[in-house]
Amino acid sequence: MSAFAKRPGVMTQDQTSEALLARAARHDAEALGELHARFAPALLGMLKRILPDRGVAEEVLERVFLHVWNEASRYPSEGASVAAWLFIAARTTAVDLRRAQQKLPAFSGNQADLVDSSFSWLPSPEAVERLDKRRELLKKVLNQLPMPQREALEVAVFEGCTEEEIAARLGEPLGKVKSGLRAGMRFIRHRIRAVTGTWAANI
Repeated sequence: MSAFAKRPGVMTQDQTSEALLARAARHDAEALGELHARFAPALLGMLKRILPDRGVAEEVLERVFLHVWNEASRYPSEGASVAAWLFIAARTTAVDLRRAQQKLPAFSGNQADLVDSSFSWLPSPEAVERLDKRRELLKKVLNQLPMPQREALEVAVFEGCTEEEIAARLGEPLGKVKSGLRAGMRFIRHRIRAVTGTWAANI
């Protein structure tokens, strides 16, 4: 059982994740347990896509929540989504480990430090909530992404491959891979704005 598992009888579903993190920053273990209960299943699902060994994925999950426990006091009091921070931190930690296991060169700089160096670019809690409420529509949108672009983006996101590594993996020219990734990101950004109602698009 996880050291961060929620204790029986603690009911805090009415609190936002941001409020719970503020409590965790004051070393409130029950608040951290609630955050774990809310996010651990989805985080583990993502981690298992990156790390084939479930045991290793679970270890990374616990490492992420230990990091939250230690770094919660640095998180801004408002404006940035805790959900986004958790998923980005988990993905970054898992990709770093995957590359180390495969004896691939590390990315330049410490990616974990970069995640925590500035929170200003994270989406707002409200934006993440709007996307979550439109999850099925978002899935439909992502399924509209052309297959070559989707394949390249999945390799980048879930395997942490560089553009050069993706080109080698797919047997495509580097220039084509770069343009495809950029086109795919533009497509996703545009459609996400449509899903959240801030941009018109036929979806």
